[in-house]
Amino acid sequence: MSEDIELLKRPDEMYCKNCGNIISKDAIICPKCGIQVNDLLIKKVQAKDKSVAILLAIFLGFWAWIYTWEKDYWKFWLALSITIVTIGIASIAFYIWVIIDAASRPIEFYLNFPNF
Repeated sequence: MSEDIELLKRPDEMYCKNCGNIISKDAIICPKCGIQVNDLLIKKVQAKDKSVAILLAIFLGFWAWIYTWEKDYWKFWLALSITIVTIGIASIAFYIWVIIDAASRPIEFYLNFPNF
């Protein structure tokens, strides 16, 4: 009998520790008995560092915008596209822009990143 029940459970499922109901392995609370079966996973947001952003801007140019990709993806693609079209001539302007951009942002921008 227990073998029949075992066959009903898929690899991405588990048994509730309280009632034995088959539930998803990702479940936090059993839908049948309401008991917490897994810890709540909270994604910790990693703050960015302004000095790292400035150093990346100095050494990598517009590639440093990947460090703050969530907010600066459009700047990266603009700089890359125009640099390719101008065969690298525009990269000097973008090099200056990314350094000024990284240095002029307030420290709160990096500490609260990526919160808008």
